[in-house]
Amino acid sequence: MRERLGTLAALLLIPALAGAHHSWARYDGDNIFVISGTVTRVEWVSPHVFMNFDVVEADDSTTVWTMELDPPTLLRRYGLRHDTIQVGMKIKITGVRARSGAPMVRGVQVELEDGTVHRVSSRA
Repeated sequence: MRERLGTLAALLLIPALAGAHHSWARYDGDNIFVISGTVTRVEWVSPHVFMNFDVVEADDSTTVWTMELDPPTLLRRYGLRHDTIQVGMKIKITGVRARSGAPMVRGVQVELEDGTVHRVSSRA
């Protein structure tokens, strides 16, 4: 009986953990903003792709931002490949900021220098 209760508890917990992992809770999903920068790193890995980009501030200082994107499998469905966005490219990101105020963004779409716009989120 204890084993069954333990198994049942584990099965009920799995969806909650999956939801927490894929949650947008750390981001302010009600306030979309746009930011531009130069790509400094691309991590094309599961479960989510991450990019770092430098943003030059008004005082000429540079802030390193991190952008979280959907998983590689979804990005490929949207037409994005691992080599579409490369280090050194200038990009414009539309997304939502981290609630903490940290320089993090959950990307919704990315515009390249040539004007091509790529979806990077299932919420686009």
